[in-house]
Amino acid sequence: METAKETEILDIFSSEMVLSEAMKVQLRQICIYARIAGVDMEEIRDRLHNEGLLPCTDKKGSKEALQKVYSYAACSF
Repeated sequence: METAKETEILDIFSSEMVLSEAMKVQLRQICIYARIAGVDMEEIRDRLHNEGLLPCTDKKGSKEALQKVYSYAACSF
């Protein structure tokens, strides 16, 4: 079940990325995993901004950013 915080983070990411429905589902799953694992998604978002991966203007850039989100969330603990 999605929390208000996850919904807020999903909205923020969605506003900075070009996401298909499948990518939105993937991002939602990553956010749920991150909550369970105690990973701070806002910190990951800041890292992506610092690396110049956000905001994305096309789907290709969004796929790359989404892969980084997954990678950072999986390696954060």
